[in-house]
Amino acid sequence: MKRCKKSGFSLLEVIAAVIILAVVAAATVATVAPMRAKSEEKMDVQTKASLDAMSQTYFLENQAFPRSVNNLVTSGYLKNDTQAEQDYVRGLSRKWKVDRNTGEWTER
Repeated sequence: MKRCKKSGFSLLEVIAAVIILAVVAAATVATVAPMRAKSEEKMDVQTKASLDAMSQTYFLENQAFPRSVNNLVTSGYLKNDTQAEQDYVRGLSRKWKVDRNTGEWTER
């Protein structure tokens, strides 16, 4: 009797490949998560610096610091035309507040 040899992967080979992929995926997630947190922290530092600079410019033009992010929008320092820009401004309003005496922005 002639035996027919089938080509393909055995169940054991497929299981081994899936396990290897799972280990690589878990290692990637464990590496990327801390980087995302650092990235968000750096973005906050950059956002604060931008808001402080806008606040100083606003003061030079209006002889008073802005009371909120909305003052920066109405003066043209921040755009608020598209949905993405409106979402960004809303996020800034929720996360940041300004000291009216110094113009410095801090997180709520």
